[in-house]
Amino acid sequence: MTRRIVLWIALACLLASCLPGERFGQAAPSPRPGNDATATAVPIPTKPTGWCKRPYADSSIWNVPIDWDFARVHPQNQNMMAAFFAGDAWIGSDADQYAPNIYMVDNDTPLVAVKLRKNRFRDALDDLTIHYGQSGGVVMVPLPANALPAPGTDAQLVAVNVDTGEEWGIFRGDIVMGNWIADGVYRYHIDNSGIPPKGFAHRGAGIGSLAGIVRPCEVERGYIDHAVTLAYDSACEPSTCEANGWPAYIPPFTKTDGDGLSQFDIPDGARLAIRPEVTLEQINQACRMVRGCVVWVLAMQRYGGFIVDNSDHPKTYAEGNETANWDRRVWTPNMLRHIPPSWYVVLDWNFPITR
Repeated sequence: MTRRIVLWIALACLLASCLPGERFGQAAPSPRPGNDATATAVPIPTKPTGWCKRPYADSSIWNVPIDWDFARVHPQNQNMMAAFFAGDAWIGSDADQYAPNIYMVDNDTPLVAVKLRKNRFRDALDDLTIHYGQSGGVVMVPLPANALPAPGTDAQLVAVNVDTGEEWGIFRGDIVMGNWIADGVYRYHIDNSGIPPKGFAHRGAGIGSLAGIVRPCEVERGYIDHAVTLAYDSACEPSTCEANGWPAYIPPFTKTDGDGLSQFDIPDGARLAIRPEVTLEQINQACRMVRGCVVWVLAMQRYGGFIVDNSDHPKTYAEGNETANWDRRVWTPNMLRHIPPSWYVVLDWNFPITR
């Protein structure tokens, strides 16, 4: 997109006051290899280290970009974003707690017994059926010897088998006298849709712990090629949603743990995005040139982010610092503090976001 086109879009938006329900033009380009966007101050893509495969099918809701010729802002966008930012007017990105540790394993990784406290193992290798284990059963999970659950009460862990594509998840895990225990364990597959069958209750909107997570290799290379995950306090409680004529959660997501009672609290599964007329220059200025902030905002502009959980502070999720070892120069808990709230929009779930 040329600078002149961007300026025309910005002018058109200003004249129209960015009314909810409007259609947009094309978003600013993502800084992918070979894209002219890398000629700006946006971090130049570099070769990532380690395994950096995008999980889930290309047709997954996580991986299909927003077509701004089709997407529309929800008519209640202004009220919903006011509810989203009611406590704090910025989105946090703390990877030190409530963020999953992620381990790459293979067929040679030892299987470790994980004892469930009371819940059942959820085995969903496809998107059709969940096979349940016994309540309080034991599940054999491939775990490295140094594996740890993440800090925080959620104590999440993800192990991806790079040989088979299996995605293993542990929720509220702990190690007691050398033995693993957990509230929840699941198995899924990274070639699936990213939306497991109904009954997969690992996170608020019914998804696993890997979906939408930002990893260091993505920031290293200079782009995130999927939607991100978001949380706030709190997605609407079903009766609150229904009072507005909204669903309790937005399909294809399958559940909600929302308990928000504010009139315009947003349903779980709603997609937020950054307005497409926001320019790379504006993004760099708002991000103070922090690489993680820049690539995150561009991902929000291209793919958006889904509300999938509750959090005391508006939050987006990255890989836990214990496995990510985030460089504080490229990813910090408050790097999004200066993103103007007016840049964020709730997309209307009644309209497609692509052809």
